[in-house]
Amino acid sequence: MKLHQQFSQRAEQRLAMMPKMLQSIEVLQLATVELVQLIEAELEQNETLELLQPTDEPSEIPEEDRREERADDLEYEGGVRGDSEGGDAKRAMLESLPARGEDLAEHLRMQMALGSWSEDLVQQVLVLAELLDERGLLTASDAELREVIGAEPFEEALSVLQSLEPRGLGARSPIDAMLLQISVDDPDYAAIASILTEHLEALAKNKVPEVARAMGLEVGEVCFLLEQIRELDPHPGSQFQTEAAAPIRPELRVIQEHGRIEVQVDDGSLPALGISGDYQDLVGDKATEPETRSYLRKKMQSARDLMAALRHRKATLARVGAAVLEHQRAFLQHGKSAIRPLKMADIAEQLDLHTSTVSRAIAGKYVQTDLGIFPLRDFFDGARARGKQQTAGEEGRLAIKERIKGMVAGEDSRTPLSDDELVKRLGAAGVRVARRTVTKYRKELEIPSSWQRRRFGTES
Repeated sequence: MKLHQQFSQRAEQRLAMMPKMLQSIEVLQLATVELVQLIEAELEQNETLELLQPTDEPSEIPEEDRREERADDLEYEGGVRGDSEGGDAKRAMLESLPARGEDLAEHLRMQMALGSWSEDLVQQVLVLAELLDERGLLTASDAELREVIGAEPFEEALSVLQSLEPRGLGARSPIDAMLLQISVDDPDYAAIASILTEHLEALAKNKVPEVARAMGLEVGEVCFLLEQIRELDPHPGSQFQTEAAAPIRPELRVIQEHGRIEVQVDDGSLPALGISGDYQDLVGDKATEPETRSYLRKKMQSARDLMAALRHRKATLARVGAAVLEHQRAFLQHGKSAIRPLKMADIAEQLDLHTSTVSRAIAGKYVQTDLGIFPLRDFFDGARARGKQQTAGEEGRLAIKERIKGMVAGEDSRTPLSDDELVKRLGAAGVRVARRTVTKYRKELEIPSSWQRRRFGTES
């Protein structure tokens, strides 16, 4: 019987730990903006959890609950912080969010309001605008457009739509959209139209001399026309489809003083949390109904678990960040080119953590340095091919990519460096790397191949 009791207690304890562990894992891998959203959701559904003002002191917790919290804290380190410099942390976070982009329909409606078109024509134009795809193009057939607009001819409405900004809206194809952005009175209109309609395939292969011969032009003249074409937008409506990027909030800040590296966790954007004193009084009041006390105890435990998970997140971030930046000291002085190969397993072994914990700790996290803001993941350079033969002098993936970027930036655009030549130059600098690796890194850097980078005539 005693054995059964012990087994039952252990099983219950293990089951009780599961939600807490899962929450801790979730909190650890969230970036600051996502974490604030999680905290706000918890504040809405848990009445015992409250926001503390900067001057507030955490409410006293009944002794029996304090004992439970002390047991929980054996698993975690650190503390929960809000805005240490005062002010409303939540409001500061919300005010820093980028403004919502203007809607295309709203943008067109404002332009139509400034014109002197009839109400019927305005409505037709707005109906056509609703049929634009995400690129700002009209892909419906004439018959489909007449069916939507009605018996009225749609040509006038289409002409008005195509006259609005950004120019090119309502075109039937990307090429038509670009042509709509050039005045037919432009002396180069015919030549540009010829390039766009007849020679794009050859130009995609950078066969500028061949196109020049076909058009009866000098190479420099074709290059001049290409510069004009680069200013045209084949997808004029796409700018209204781009959602505002989430703000980057560095979770870590590096401070260097007298050769020392200090890594601080910047959690000032997180609201300070506490447990409501009123609900604690209710739980401590013997006159409170047992069901109510039981309900509130569960809510208070959930609040304590969240605060403990936040403390654990802060402590883990501080440890991982300090270990990573200590390993990458050279980066702080010389930039990306000095990043050394590093595996997550190395940091995990050093800190006695699981590799998955390190992976979650750096996921979506950024660090503020004197050189700018960088993703923590950038400092893990894998060293996959080096294994145990890795030495301090060897360079990691990002360092090699920086070298490639610099070599391409300094090349003669008329005789750009091939991947083979890049391999040779890297080798001369003491960096051994395979050609296929150089090709891979070049593509990751979004650098075109040498024949695509080649410039002719006056083209820069």
